[in-house]
Amino acid sequence: MMNKLEVKNVDLQTLVDSFGADILDVKRICEEKLYDIDTEYKVYSGLEREKLIIEILKSIDSDKQIIGAPERTNVWNDGWNENLNLLKNNNYQLESLLPKFIKKNKPMRFMGEYILPNEQNFDSIYDIGCGSSYNLVELCKQFPKKKIYGFDFVKSSVDIVNEISKFYNFNAEGKIFDIINPDLDIHLDENSLVFTQGVIEQVAGKFEKFIDYILQMKPKLVVNSEPIYELYDQDILFDYLAAKFHYKRGYTRGYLPKLLELEKEGRIKIIKLKRLNFGSLLMEEYTCIAWKPL
Repeated sequence: MMNKLEVKNVDLQTLVDSFGADILDVKRICEEKLYDIDTEYKVYSGLEREKLIIEILKSIDSDKQIIGAPERTNVWNDGWNENLNLLKNNNYQLESLLPKFIKKNKPMRFMGEYILPNEQNFDSIYDIGCGSSYNLVELCKQFPKKKIYGFDFVKSSVDIVNEISKFYNFNAEGKIFDIINPDLDIHLDENSLVFTQGVIEQVAGKFEKFIDYILQMKPKLVVNSEPIYELYDQDILFDYLAAKFHYKRGYTRGYLPKLLELEKEGRIKIIKLKRLNFGSLLMEEYTCIAWKPL
């Protein structure tokens, strides 16, 4: 897990310094755009910077690409053919033209520093187990330009998503989805966020297929807000009571240990694990786990 790094933003003066342009020209062309995009980035320093430089040196040593070699013609042809197929399969969305070798949310060079752009820029968000759409409505309000999907295993929940989307002109869509037996024909967008709140708890430990589904679909990030049995300190009466209720009800156990096992195997990376220490009278529902498939 990355240590806390200095956070900066690209502002008008940064662009002036970078391009050597007149500030009035930069302001006229770029000011409005800066308000519409996430310009935050983190600066590598100290030990994290040293680790990154070692990765750079290893990449240079292992690189075998020879620019201008005859075989590069086929490489370029295959690469642009991939974009052509994406364009046709994605209803000619222009985002399909982004070359695959341009990776989002990777370390890069900027103004004499190694930086990491903000990772919170997603094209779409999946609220899985959306229920009454209470959370989905807030997602639509917070991210009006994002495509929001509401997945649930019962039709009435899906109907709510589609009704409020039509009435309020939300960019949202409901779909039937069973978290215990996910349909592999339902694909997730590559640059997407998957969100659950109080959903994993309801599957009584039957989460293995859902994790396999996520590993196969590879969304950019998964955020779970769930009660986690293993984080209770059962030597303390306050936690013991919550754990006892959790166990008696049959809510899911083992989800966090499974994620930790997958991280140890190098299949996922846990970005954040935080017990929020609040919940209902009988249990604590809101532990935050943010992780991503590798």
